Order: sequence, then C-alpha cells, then structure tokens
Amino acid sequence: MKRFIIILCYFLIIVIHGFTQNKIPVNVENSSSKPFSNSRFIVVDSVRFHFRTWNDQLSAPKGKVLLIHGFIGSTFCWRENIDPLVREGYEVVAVDLPGAGYSDRNLRVNQSQSNRARLLWDFLSLIDRSDSSRWNIVGHSMGGGTAEAMSLLKPGRINSLTIVDGMVFIRNKNLTGSFVLMTRMKEYNKVLVALTKKQVIDFDKLQRALKKLYGYLPDSIIVEGYLKPLRIKGSAESILNIFANAKEIRHLHSDSLSELHILVVWGKKDRTIRLVSAKRFINTFPAIDLKIIAGARHSPMETHPAIFNCYLLEFLNKNN
Repeated sequence: MKRFIIILCYFLIIVIHGFTQNKIPVNVENSSSKPFSNSRFIVVDSVRFHFRTWNDQLSAPKGKVLLIHGFIGSTFCWRENIDPLVREGYEVVAVDLPGAGYSDRNLRVNQSQSNRARLLWDFLSLIDRSDSSRWNIVGHSMGGGTAEAMSLLKPGRINSLTIVDGMVFIRNKNLTGSFVLMTRMKEYNKVLVALTKKQVIDFDKLQRALKKLYGYLPDSIIVEGYLKPLRIKGSAESILNIFANAKEIRHLHSDSLSELHILVVWGKKDRTIRLVSAKRFINTFPAIDLKIIAGARHSPMETHPAIFNCYLLEFLNKNN
C-alpha cells in the first residue's frame, strides 16, 4: 500500500507541474457575497459561471477581450493585465472555467476542450445579446487550448486569438494515460482527492508549486489569491474531474487557424509546457506572431507584465 501511495504522489506531482449600455442580460446573478466588486454570476446550460467585467458600459469599445485562465487558476491570474486593456478602451471579460475559481463545482460537466469551448460560446452569447462584434480571445496554459478550441468552433465570431504558454494542439484528442484511468476509478479517485487536498490546497505546497511556474517564490498575497477559491468545497474533486471527465464532443483540426490573427507568447524558460511545443505549433502556421519572453517561465503575464502587456496591446491595436 505504501508503494502504491508513492506512485500516486508521483503522478499528482506531474499534474501539478503540468499545469453606457449595459450588455449584461437580466438573468445574471449579483451575489451578495461577491468575491470581487465587479463579480457577476450567470447560469449557462445548468452551470453557474463566475466572471468579471470592465468597461462593459462603453457604447463603442475599441474591442472585446475574453481572458481564460489555466489549470487551478481563476480570474485572479490576469490581475497585472486588465488595467492596461481598460485604459486602452477595451471591454474586458475574465471568466472562471467550470470547476475553477468561483464557478460551479459540478462533476457532471464534461471538461474536454471542445465542450469547454461550447460552454464559453454559449456564455458569450448571453452577454452579447444583440451585439455581433467579434471577440479577441486570450488563453493561458490549459485555457490556451480552450481558446484555440473556441476559435476552431466558431471562427466567424473571432477577431483575434492570443495563446500564452498554452496547451496547443493540431488535433484535439481524448486524455489518456495511467493517471487519467486512476481518476476514473472510484477506489483510486478517493485517494487522489485526499492527496490533492494535501499536495495542492495547502499554502506551503502551493507556494512551492507556483515557484516552479514563476521562477521565484511568490509572496503571501499571490498565494492566497490562488488559494482562496481552491478552499471552496469540492475543489479537489473538480481538479481531478478535469482528467476523469474529458471526452471531446467534436473533433477539431487546427487548419482553419490560418485565417485568423494569432499571437503566441511564451516564456523562454517554461518547464511546464516547453517552448518546443510553441515552435512545433507555429511551424504549421508560419504567419503566427511568436513572442518569446526571456527569463520568463510558465506565467509571463504575471511575472513579466510590462513586456507581456506591450506585446498584447500592440497585437490587439493592430487587429482591432
């Protein structure tokens, strides 16, 4: 049994490393216990989403930007990037994916990239109402794969795509492997849930995990910003559900991306999703604008916000 626990811990460590016209419709919930002053909640296909908006009162924004976080992240991940977008006149929406942040911990939600993309388009349709202007989608890490899937599902609704150290793909495939199989087995899942609570939802452990993503030890404010939503009941189960319940609902191929404006930003020292993944991806699409941030690891929008924001705004202004 001891050997088995050690093996499970090993797999869990791999997972941790891998990783004035208001357009808001009337069915949005404005919770009395909002995590942020601009927090909003909306139900999409029985899933309660938490999201935040900036400049949604503008009658003619410069463009619309959707920010999608990565694994065990939330809208908090974009704290260094929102103000420059707002000052530039963009309408900004940051969303918590199902099972993350302050969105629902519903284990029935299919966590495949194609299904998350479908849910987010339904989410944006409720926000847009009669507004038909296109979106600029920005996704980090796991959220980068979701952003790519959104672009492939509905390219006509996309103005530009930005992927930050993302889980890019040529073809989307169902998750496989020993760890994935264990998350789907009831007896192993219980052990993995306990390990996740111990190895992820813990201040010291999370701080050390973030150090590997940042390249330096983050302060307590940053760790608590990540940790606060992870303390919500059901978070450990939801983290594992990303692997246990992730069957693709539609087969996607990246061919149609050649018709879009695409920016790829990568940390040169990323050890979670290495730069070779970006280079392999852009070799298929030479027109993609690749920006490599020297010294950055997996989260350049947090650790190197000045240069990241410069790249993003330059790209958005050029294409809006």
